[in-house]
Amino acid sequence: MTIRARGGRGFTLVELLTVIGIISVLTAILFPVLMNARTKARAARCLHNMQKIGEAIELYVQDNHGFLPPWSVTHPGTAPWAPPSGNENEPHPTVATWDTSIMSYLRNEELLICPDNPNSNGRTARSYAIAQYTQRPRMVGGNQISLGGYRDDIPAPHKTVLIFEKGNNPPGAWGDALGQNVYQYHDEDMPGDGSGYEEPGEFPMWHYDGKNFLYVDYHAEWSKNTSGPFANKPTSGDTIGTCQDWGKPSDGGDWPMP
Repeated sequence: MTIRARGGRGFTLVELLTVIGIISVLTAILFPVLMNARTKARAARCLHNMQKIGEAIELYVQDNHGFLPPWSVTHPGTAPWAPPSGNENEPHPTVATWDTSIMSYLRNEELLICPDNPNSNGRTARSYAIAQYTQRPRMVGGNQISLGGYRDDIPAPHKTVLIFEKGNNPPGAWGDALGQNVYQYHDEDMPGDGSGYEEPGEFPMWHYDGKNFLYVDYHAEWSKNTSGPFANKPTSGDTIGTCQDWGKPSDGGDWPMP
């Protein structure tokens, strides 16, 4: 009996290069698709976070006679516009910010963190701020305090921003808890001149070319730069913080008309 040795033929150089070329083409086609899918998933997760925040705020409103949560309550009742003693960018025992006030309803601090936050501390930072014009300043005992406004007084809840993407400090920190301008970006990370004045082109968007917003009627949606809340964008040179107050426009305001 004659036994023949079975020999195998390997790939030729041409065949090997052809296979590598096909794999490279497939990778080039699939990689952007996978990255786009991940980006969409992160944006959807952020919208989900906002919806949960809206549900927690509504529970707070129901338990507090229709009033929205105050952006900051300080002990012993001094003006919330002044930072607490110590580090304003860290949680402080004498300060209760809006997210602290709703935490018993929210129950999950992770919902305050947007996976697309571009700030330097974005992976651990509270990624959302409550809009200043939902707050009502009051004089109490000679001090100005800021209380959450009565929600039903807001003239156009479906167009009035309640929560928007902003923040580079941890949950519970006084700094970044309040938001005056939808273009705001943490000063330390601000691109361009960092002058403290509005240059809308300097401010990066968080999701594609836009940001997510939670409105007073508790619906959340994405808006492209120049549309929605960005439509009334500030002009170059406006001081950061210019905004409408209680649904009424002010010069250089950046909030939607009611």
